[in-house]
Amino acid sequence: MAVEDATQREIENGFRQFDLAVDIIKFYLEPERPFALRVPLILDLQKAAVDGIEADPGRLRRRDVGISKSEHDPPPAHMVEAYMTEFCEFINENWHERTAFFLSAYAMWRLNWIHPFSDGNGRTSRALSYALLSIKLGYVLPGSPTIPQQIEENNAHYIKALEMADAAARRGEEDVSEMEEMIRAMLAKQLLTVIDAAGAV
Repeated sequence: MAVEDATQREIENGFRQFDLAVDIIKFYLEPERPFALRVPLILDLQKAAVDGIEADPGRLRRRDVGISKSEHDPPPAHMVEAYMTEFCEFINENWHERTAFFLSAYAMWRLNWIHPFSDGNGRTSRALSYALLSIKLGYVLPGSPTIPQQIEENNAHYIKALEMADAAARRGEEDVSEMEEMIRAMLAKQLLTVIDAAGAV
């Protein structure tokens, strides 16, 4: 596939992935459908991001990978499935005990830490994080640019927050506070557009 075609497909897939995330949010906002995170949901989000680009979309990676310009060394391929199951269990076990900001931040960091796919890890972690934030809060969040869009436009804070959480993990600590602060600030910016619109003629 030509570079231009791949770029265009990636853009189109980005819209499809966001639409899928919104569909997931709406599905779990129905009162008869209590939320529980499962690996297939994450696979569906990743497939939407890389369909037509990657040879094996919607599948966990089967080889070891590295992350350029990062000190983090993702777990070996044979451990990915177990880490993904553990990740989903953590979200589900903490769903009623932790804040929406924490769950959203933890998901964005931990999925990147596991790095379960050959491509689309960042996009999928951001889409999942946004879906969890919305489901936990109980509605589709209004306003734009959305949190994922803001990260796409300027990922400096996102990279910093990932690195800080990775450093904490290497010390044996759980600390996604910087990611929480980033999400809080970006949500404020997203919702501010609604306030501005309400004051416009």
